[in-house]
Amino acid sequence: MSIDVLIKQRLFGNKTMPLQVILGEHLHYGNFVKDQLNVGELGETEFIAYNPKSIGRGFSVVWNPKEKKAIALRLPQPSTTQELKDFYDAIERMVNHWHGNLVVDGSRVSLPDFLSNFENIVNFNNKILNHFSQQILDGKSDKLTLYSTMWPLTIGKEEATMFMENPNYYAEWLHEKQSINVYFASPAVYIGDNGIFARYMLTNNLPAVFPYHPTVPLGTTDPATGKQLECKEWLILLGVEGENEPLCEMEYSKFLSLIPENKKSKYDGNHFLLDEMTEEEMRAFCS
Repeated sequence: MSIDVLIKQRLFGNKTMPLQVILGEHLHYGNFVKDQLNVGELGETEFIAYNPKSIGRGFSVVWNPKEKKAIALRLPQPSTTQELKDFYDAIERMVNHWHGNLVVDGSRVSLPDFLSNFENIVNFNNKILNHFSQQILDGKSDKLTLYSTMWPLTIGKEEATMFMENPNYYAEWLHEKQSINVYFASPAVYIGDNGIFARYMLTNNLPAVFPYHPTVPLGTTDPATGKQLECKEWLILLGVEGENEPLCEMEYSKFLSLIPENKKSKYDGNHFLLDEMTEEEMRAFCS
């Protein structure tokens, strides 16, 4: 679910939309590649805006520096109250800059009416979060993956329980998980002699987030069918920082079985945080 907004410049309007108007004083930007955000990078036609002091799910902006007709924005739900406010503030700045027209989820609305509906949207957003959390707790859904600002996050039963008990925890959780300095492991996909396979990578001296159950990055499709890609084999390549040649390659399932319990901790509903590995530990994995 999402809130989709289109801002149109009035007929004969000739202003561009400067990036600083979109971002205001508080927002930063990045470009989503595969399933991760490249911070500080703009896409050719679209970027993700987010608040670094309250990182949530971000909102997309379809924009280029020469655009003078229309700009589209999309905020995924459930979001957070702060991110909704950032989204609304950005829309207000942009509409006022262009003296433009506003279309929300396909319907033309005035800016005052849109702004006055903020509290209703916050309440509706919270209901969506409660609904998804209850679905998980009732066993109707195993887990829910949220494509968030920096990378995907997964809600499992533990997270759903906390969100139901403390509504503010959702925003805290999103920010906490995305603001730590970690390597979020994302696989590269290849076509080999035996079919499609995917490979993770791990090096020493950096904490990393890995999945218990690997999946291909968002939007990776099978060129033959156009459907979500399915990999027959999952591998991981281990290497030491500064060395050109990898130490070894192994099945991803074997890698999971070799990790000592004291080196990992829960990250979210489908990922664990792997503590920094020393060079000696990396070599021991491959011995």
